[in-house]
Amino acid sequence: MAKFQLKAKAHNLWANGESIKVIAKQLLVSPSTVSLWCKDIKLTPSQILELERRAKDPKYGKRLEYSLKQQQKRLEKTKKLFEEGKNEIGILNKRELFLTGVALYWAEGFKSDNLVGFCNSDPNMVKIFIHWLKSCFDYTEDDLRLRVGVNEEFREKIEEIENFWAECTGVKKEQFQKAFYQKVKWKKIYDHPEDYHGVLRIRVKKSTDFLRKIKGYIYGLSLTAR
Repeated sequence: MAKFQLKAKAHNLWANGESIKVIAKQLLVSPSTVSLWCKDIKLTPSQILELERRAKDPKYGKRLEYSLKQQQKRLEKTKKLFEEGKNEIGILNKRELFLTGVALYWAEGFKSDNLVGFCNSDPNMVKIFIHWLKSCFDYTEDDLRLRVGVNEEFREKIEEIENFWAECTGVKKEQFQKAFYQKVKWKKIYDHPEDYHGVLRIRVKKSTDFLRKIKGYIYGLSLTAR
């Protein structure tokens, strides 16, 4: 392509909002050459705005390629750190599980009631609590009473939700007390309401003395910070 043709094409691209670097890459010339060719062209306000918009657009030119590379690096780093964290925990021995359960109860357990109780919406946290009761204190599923709390909007799904928690905990449906319904209207709209399972309250039968001892565990644990 002749020089005058390249110059004309550069003028046209510049007027349509392309940057100096992009034009230079398309025409296989240096950015300084394009800048020289286009320096006398006066852009309209709308053309200037288009240039500014493209300069900020993450999908424009090399920006998208760079952004995708950075995103991939973050994903790889996140995965690596996740695996490192998981491997550092490993398998807990009984003493470690005991202390983990005490800290968990300190954070989420019922401490002002007469019986041992625990409430949470995280299935994995519920499983750890029940595992703690069974492994460290020889309780069984038969010693537990469960009650589901859900928002009023999910009343029609209560059987499905209770089935979810029964499968999660291994506790029979017959040991579930009547569900509790929250009547507060939600302001937040959840992206995946199908994953909503309310909260699960767990009570341990005849556990007044056990609760007293747990309070001692918690106090003993608190002494480590002194």
